[in-house]
Amino acid sequence: MESNARARTLGAELRDLRKARGMSIVRLGERVGLSKSMLSRIERGERFLTETELASVLGAMGVVGVKRRELLALTRDASRSNWLATGADLPRQLKALVEYEQVATAITDVTALLVPGLLQVPEYTRAIMVESGLARADAEARVKVRLDRQRVLTRVHYLAILDESVLRRPIGGRAVLAAQARHLLEVADLPNVTLRVVREERGWYPGLFGSFALLEFDRTAPVVHLEHLRPTVFLDKPEDVQAYMDIKPTLLAAAASAEDSVGVIAGYAKEYEQ
Repeated sequence: MESNARARTLGAELRDLRKARGMSIVRLGERVGLSKSMLSRIERGERFLTETELASVLGAMGVVGVKRRELLALTRDASRSNWLATGADLPRQLKALVEYEQVATAITDVTALLVPGLLQVPEYTRAIMVESGLARADAEARVKVRLDRQRVLTRVHYLAILDESVLRRPIGGRAVLAAQARHLLEVADLPNVTLRVVREERGWYPGLFGSFALLEFDRTAPVVHLEHLRPTVFLDKPEDVQAYMDIKPTLLAAAASAEDSVGVIAGYAKEYEQ
């Protein structure tokens, strides 16, 4: 059965619980009668656990109470396509996103709203979090998580398609926008990163349907992540994901070339610095 966001989240939760207890994967396997390779696949989200298997694993690690009930509920839903997360599921789905980013071979971010999280400077992220009403301590925690996620840009093939309005939206003030634009120029120099800007005179194009991230992998099917105010969505149903893959050529055709896009970003950087 194909891996999905719930399976990857469950695997990450089990790995974190095992490490927190100082238990090796070999020792856990001996206790529950599963091989090291099988447990590795489970922790990577490449194999679903049955409810009985999960109960055995949780018992071997001494996981009880609310956490046990949450994980058993998660495995009951693990085979379902797509995942709409709200409330308590939101932090868990963020963990799935981080897990996906860590193993993705290619990530495409399309946005007409904000600079994508993988490209944000701390001041830009902080301004968003504070304006959203988060306490300063919580905002700083979010900034750290976002910075940690950006490490994937050293290896993944990354494409960002940005609406020009993203560069003009006054997040944090001119100094923050200048730093953000300069950072985009630095990232665009990486050999594995491509930034494309859709000029405002282009009019309508499919990116105006809404922002999304398409994540592609070597061994598993691609997924799409959609982020909103409260519910966020992982799409892994093949026909849903294919719809996003199909519009990628149209999005690229609507955008300026990589060279011209860098020129646009540089123009905004100079404007904000004056």
